[in-house]
Amino acid sequence: MNRIALLFGVTCALFSTAVALAQKGKPGVGSDQSFSGLDSAITVKMTQFKVPGMAIAIVRDEKLVYVKSYGYADKETGQKASNDNLYRIASISKPVTYIAILKLVQEGKLSLDQKVFGKGAILGDDFGTPPVGSDKDLITVQHLLDHTSGWTNNPTDPMFMDVKLSQAQLISDLLANRPLTTLPGKTSSYSNFGYCILGRVIEKISGMKYDAYVRKEILKPSGITKMQTGGNTLAQRLPNEVKYYQAEYDPYSMNISRMDAHGGWVASATDLAKLLVRIDRNPAKPDLIKAELLNKAYFGYENWVFNGSLPGTSTTVSRLNDHISFVMLANTRTENDYGNILNEIYAAMKTQLLR
Repeated sequence: MNRIALLFGVTCALFSTAVALAQKGKPGVGSDQSFSGLDSAITVKMTQFKVPGMAIAIVRDEKLVYVKSYGYADKETGQKASNDNLYRIASISKPVTYIAILKLVQEGKLSLDQKVFGKGAILGDDFGTPPVGSDKDLITVQHLLDHTSGWTNNPTDPMFMDVKLSQAQLISDLLANRPLTTLPGKTSSYSNFGYCILGRVIEKISGMKYDAYVRKEILKPSGITKMQTGGNTLAQRLPNEVKYYQAEYDPYSMNISRMDAHGGWVASATDLAKLLVRIDRNPAKPDLIKAELLNKAYFGYENWVFNGSLPGTSTTVSRLNDHISFVMLANTRTENDYGNILNEIYAAMKTQLLR
C-alpha cells in the first residue's frame, strides 16, 4: 500500500524548556561520513528545542547500519548519552502491545472480533459486570486496538487520574461509572485506557503477566534483552536509563508502571530497531507475525510513523519504505505543541535518509 499512517501517541501533561547542550555521543554500527549531514541536522534540532539527550538508530535492508547518541543522559552529573541508554518510549508501547495481540491471534488463542466484557467474553466479570444497556458488553478486541471502544478522554484521560489506583481498580471504576460516548465501533477517539485493557486481555489469554508475555514471545525472539516496563520515580530509574527533563510538569509524578501496555516500556533505540526488523514484511529476517495479519494493521502500510510523548519524553519509530526504518528517542518534549519536536525531527531525518 502506498499510504502513510501518522499515529501520534500523545500521553498527557506538560513540557520542559530545560537548558541543554547538544554534544555528540559516540557513533555505533556503521558510522561513516554518509551520516554526517544527518548528525548536523540532529544537532541543529537539539539546540532549537533545548533537548538534553537523544538517540537514533537506522535500519537499512534489515540491517542496523547506524546508532548514535547525542548530548546528555544526565545533565547534573555530566553523564553523556550513550547507545546503551534506555528511554521511556511512551505511546510506542502501543505497537508493542498490538504485536502481542496479533501473536495470540496467530496462535489461534484469540480472535479480533471477540467481546471483552460480560458473560462469555474474554474478561467476563473479572472487573465487574457491565451495566445493563451500557453497550460495554459490545466492545471487541478490534475496537480497543482501533480506539473505537466508545470511551473517550472526557472529562479527562483516565490513565492520568487517581494515580494511586491499581489497574484493576481503575478498570472496575470506568466499567461501572463512566458511560460510553458513542456506540462501540462508530467513532475513533484516542484511548490510552483501551490499551490498558488490552494488556489485561493478553494476561487472561496467555496466563502470564503482560510484560512477561511480551518479553518471552516478542522481545526475546527479536534479540532484545534489556527492554522492560519502567518505574515511576527517579529512585526507580533503571540501570542506564536517562534522566527526564520537564520544567512545567514532573516526569516522576506519573504512575508509569500502571501504563504498561499503553505507555510504560523503557527501551534503547537499538532495541526498537531490532523490533522493527521483525515486523517489516521483508524476507531477510523472519517476521514474528505473518504478513496477512500485519496487513490488517498499519504495519502493512508501505510507510508509517508512530510517535510517543510524555512529560520528559519524545519518541518516534518509522518505516520510511521497504528499505529504511528509523528510531528517535529524546529525554524532553515541547510543551506548547507536543508534536512540534517530533514532526521537525522526523522531517529532518526523512530528508537526510531519502536523499
